Amino acid sequence: MQPTTSTHSYKTVLFWLSRIPLTIVLALFLFWLGQIDWIMPYTGDGHYTEELAEKDWVVLMHSSLTTIMHKTVYTILKPWGWSAWNAISLSSSLAGAIALQVLFSLSRHPLFLIINILSGSFLVFVGEVESYAWVNLFLLLSFLATERYLTGRWPLWPAAAFIFIAALFHMLALFYLPGLFWVMRRNPKLKPWEFLVPFVGFITLSIAIILIFPREGPDLDMGRLTPLFNINRKGQLFTFFSLSHWELLSYFHWKGSFLQLFPIEIPLLILLRTRINTAFRQYLLICSIMGLLWTTVWHPDLGRLDWDLFSQMFIPIHVLLGFLATDFIHERYITLKKA
Repeated sequence: MQPTTSTHSYKTVLFWLSRIPLTIVLALFLFWLGQIDWIMPYTGDGHYTEELAEKDWVVLMHSSLTTIMHKTVYTILKPWGWSAWNAISLSSSLAGAIALQVLFSLSRHPLFLIINILSGSFLVFVGEVESYAWVNLFLLLSFLATERYLTGRWPLWPAAAFIFIAALFHMLALFYLPGLFWVMRRNPKLKPWEFLVPFVGFITLSIAIILIFPREGPDLDMGRLTPLFNINRKGQLFTFFSLSHWELLSYFHWKGSFLQLFPIEIPLLILLRTRINTAFRQYLLICSIMGLLWTTVWHPDLGRLDWDLFSQMFIPIHVLLGFLATDFIHERYITLKKA
């Protein structure tokens, strides 16, 4: 006998309700890990992020929803004696708790999870007092939604919605739109409204936030890029082709790599390139390239303290590499079993 619609809806509600205690437990665990100095030794713009949460609903324009989220968590916890610092740490941990479940939805293979969780790029989810956990979560959700779309299980609009919500949490998410455009271009039966409605929602919410909340933060103009030949403004540390720039980029690659041991991700992707043989993996490759591109041209105003922002490039790389590595191990196991 086929289950009724009401039975299916009841099971769906129970499923999501069961996720709430799991999310709380995971968030508290990540928050606890974030208090250990050798795991999270420094915080970049942490003290500035803390000051924003203590102000009266002031938003940082390039990460407006993140500012609002941190402030909301602090407002809820402040009567219980929580500091803004710890409230923001818990906010990032909450994003991390959901991110763990998104990764599990992408693949339950232990190797996939190990590659993604034990990477430097995952540290922004471990109670970091900064502005990158929520944007990275919604980028992961956009990857999941795109995978579901490409396999015919979901429509396109969730993928578009997630990436625009990610952009409201931090504008860096817009760098990954070319991957979504590539996916849209592949489908001749694409329904334009599935992209246009989330886009209009993004513009509308952006304008509403500007009108409702006081705002501050640096201007997002060409001055944010690393200058090619001459330093153009105060705060720029080097030019694009200088040795200092490439040394710092090497440091960022090390900080974002697996176990922060040695950045072998790109050589591994090259070695396993023939396994990038599905539409979803090709989409992840485009996102990986976009991540490498924008972090190469963007200027790290805080020097080494900007590791958390620049480690973001490894989010799509590790998702892709996780799939490639699990395939490789599985095939090797089958070969040895037949031998």
